[in-house]
Amino acid sequence: MHHLNPVIIMAAGKGSRMKANATIDPETLAEAQSRPKAMIRLGRGRLPLLELILRQAHQEGCTVACVVIAEDDMVTRAHFENKPVPGLQLFFVRQSIPEGRTKPLGTAHAVELALSAHPEWRGLSITVANGDNLPPRGMFKALFQHTSVVPAFDPEHLGLPTQRVMAFAVFHCDPQGRLTGITEKPSAEELQQARWSDGKVRVSMNYFRLPYTALLEAVRKAPLSPVRNEKELPIAISQWMASGGRLHALPMAGQFLDLTHPEDIAKANAIIDTGGKTLLG
Repeated sequence: MHHLNPVIIMAAGKGSRMKANATIDPETLAEAQSRPKAMIRLGRGRLPLLELILRQAHQEGCTVACVVIAEDDMVTRAHFENKPVPGLQLFFVRQSIPEGRTKPLGTAHAVELALSAHPEWRGLSITVANGDNLPPRGMFKALFQHTSVVPAFDPEHLGLPTQRVMAFAVFHCDPQGRLTGITEKPSAEELQQARWSDGKVRVSMNYFRLPYTALLEAVRKAPLSPVRNEKELPIAISQWMASGGRLHALPMAGQFLDLTHPEDIAKANAIIDTGGKTLLG
């Protein structure tokens, strides 16, 4: 089968904040606490978030995807075996917790597992997406037009709480649009240094698109983060760029549907039931 625009979706995170008690209705709280975060059902159609992501990616040009799930996830694969997304070839890999650890090795390791399982994708560009947020409509289509690119989002249009946005990584970019650095949790001074030539700061939503071989090289060489003791994808990409890798930053604006806390579910339901948000540019 000819594969177009393969997408890797990281859906193995534990989502511990989503499991916390919250002052929301019991049905919504039960949904948050009993299912993998990517499989929380939303809107009047009660479709899992992951299904919404996969449908959107397929509508915008993806024909094959690999979802990285947790070793104890008994929900995700069973759902899609019973209810496949028409026209989309779907694979799964499990990210186990290594002996002596209490959590998986991180997002870079998740991507490495997916790439290693699909050597037939060599020669193609691979898009990495998250299982806990739905991007603006049109984002995948825009990324699929490029070989090596990251979407750089205007934080004013994300539709997310300010305190959450302040924790995002910011992109540094030269006047030609080439990405020159990624700063996690920037200080006020670093925020000013990250302003682009138009005066705006643009943030990472942890989406990346790179050629297969370059992405595999980046994640394989990823070190353990000194802070989280995980192999983190932004650090892997930053090191790859430092060794000469070229990545273009594509400025975009649009609203994300993000599931971090139980309170986000009601907001997500409202967005979905009113038609969602599209990319502004």
